[in-house]
Amino acid sequence: MSKTRQIERAPERRRTDLPSRCRTRHRHEISRLQERLACLETERAELADYHSQNTAILSPLRRMPSELIAEIFSWSLPTAYETRGPDVKRSPWVLAQVSSRWRNISLSTPSLWSLVKIWGKNIDKLDIDMIRTQVDRARKLKVHFYASEDGSSVPQIKFFDFLSEHAARWEELSVQLTPTLVPRLGALRGRLPSLQRLRIQGAENHVGHDHIKCFETASSLVDVGISGPFISIPFPTHQLTSCRLQGPWDTHQRILKMAPNVVEACIQIVPESNGEESWPNASGPTLDLSHLRRLYVSHAEILDYIRAPGLDAIAVWVDQPTGVAARLDSFLIRSSCTTLRRLYFNSIPHVSTTAEILKKYPSITSLVLSLGERTEEESNAALHDHLTMLSVQDDSASFVQSPQLTEISLASPLSVPIDYPLCLKMLQSRCKHPNCALTTATFVTVEGPGPDPVTLAGMKELRDGGMDILVQLGSEAQKHFDRWMYACPWI
Repeated sequence: MSKTRQIERAPERRRTDLPSRCRTRHRHEISRLQERLACLETERAELADYHSQNTAILSPLRRMPSELIAEIFSWSLPTAYETRGPDVKRSPWVLAQVSSRWRNISLSTPSLWSLVKIWGKNIDKLDIDMIRTQVDRARKLKVHFYASEDGSSVPQIKFFDFLSEHAARWEELSVQLTPTLVPRLGALRGRLPSLQRLRIQGAENHVGHDHIKCFETASSLVDVGISGPFISIPFPTHQLTSCRLQGPWDTHQRILKMAPNVVEACIQIVPESNGEESWPNASGPTLDLSHLRRLYVSHAEILDYIRAPGLDAIAVWVDQPTGVAARLDSFLIRSSCTTLRRLYFNSIPHVSTTAEILKKYPSITSLVLSLGERTEEESNAALHDHLTMLSVQDDSASFVQSPQLTEISLASPLSVPIDYPLCLKMLQSRCKHPNCALTTATFVTVEGPGPDPVTLAGMKELRDGGMDILVQLGSEAQKHFDRWMYACPWI
C-alpha cells in the first residue's frame, strides 16, 4: 500500500477507535458503579438487620410497665459522691431526652429528682434555673450542700436560702458549714418535719456553732453523722437508730447513754485539744446498747466500756498488731454475744490474733482484712501470714482454719498492692476442700493495681464454678470501705 493511501486511511481508523474507547470507558464505569451498588446493597441489608434487632429490643421495652421502667431509671442515678450538681448529660436529665414516653415517665417519678447537690467551689457554674426545675419535679429532697470558703459566699448563701424555702421537704441533709453559712441555720428551726438523715462537717475555726438549735426539733431524725466542733449540737438523741460521730470519748459516752435504740454506730475518737485521750476507770459504768447490731470503733479501748449482746458485725481499727484479741474477747464475753457474724480488722493485726478470735467464735462467717496505713513491708508480711493461715495445705487435710467462713474480703485503701496470685491460691485451696464453706470473696483496691491477666483467668474459673468473686478498684472500692466501717452510705 502506498504511503499516500495509508495517510488517507488514518483518519478513518481514528474514527473507528473512538467508539471503542468510549465503550471500554463505559464498561469500566458500569463495573465501578455495580461494585458501589453492591456495597450500598450490603450496607442497606446490614442497616435493615440492625434496625430489626433494635426493633426487637424496643418492642418489649415499649410493652414494659412504666413502673418497671421507673425502677430501672432509679438504678441509673449517680450517687451524691459521684455528682457535682445538675448535668444534662447524666441521669435523670438525660432520660427526658430519649423519647416522649421516657420523658413522661421521668417527669412523673419525683424520686428521680430528689438529690440536689451544691458544690461551693464551682458555685458560679451552677444554673439556678436547673436547680429550681429539679426542686419542682421532686417531692422529698436530699440536699447535699458543701459550702467552701474558697468560693464566693454571696451565691452560696443565695442557693442555700432558696433550698431553705423547701426545708419541710428535706429528707436528708449533708452540709459542710462555713462561718457565713452557720447563721442561716437558725431559720430552719421548727421547719424540718421530714428530715431523717443528717450529716454536718466543717473546719474547727467556726464560732457560734453552739447556738445551732434547729435540729433538736426534727421529729423524724433517726440517722446522724457529726464531726469536729459540731458534735455538741443538740438533736433528738432518743430517736436515733444510727449515729456516726467524731469527738472525744466522753462526748460519745454522753450521747450513746441517751440513744438506747441505736442499731448502727461508728465511734471515732478525736482527742481533746491537748492531743491526749483520757479513758475513764475500767470499773466504771458500762454502756448497755441492747439494740446495737453493727459497730465500728477507732480504738479497741472503746470495747472496754460497751455491752452489745445482739451484735452482728464489728469493725475495729488496729493501731497495734497485738492486744486486740484480749479486748475483743473480753467485750464479747461481757456482752454474752453469740450472734457475731462479721469481723472487720482495719489495719491487719498479728495473724495469731485473727486465728485466736476465729477459733473461739465459730459464729463468725465473714472476715474482712484491710491493709491499713502501715508500711508496705509490714502490710505485705501481715497479708502473707493471713493468706497462708487461711490456705488449706492439702485437699485431704483434717485441720482447716475456720472452715465456717463463707466470705473472705481483702482491702487496700492506699497504694500498697494486694498479692492477688497468693489470694487466688488461697481461694483455690479452700474451694477444693469438702469441709470449707467459702462462697464469696471480695477484693478492693483504691489506689493500687488490680489482678494480672493470669490471676483474673483463675478467678474466672472459680466464678464459673459457682464462687461469687468481686474485684473493685478506685471510687467503687472506696464505697466498700465506707460500708465496712459503717460510714454514711447515703453520702
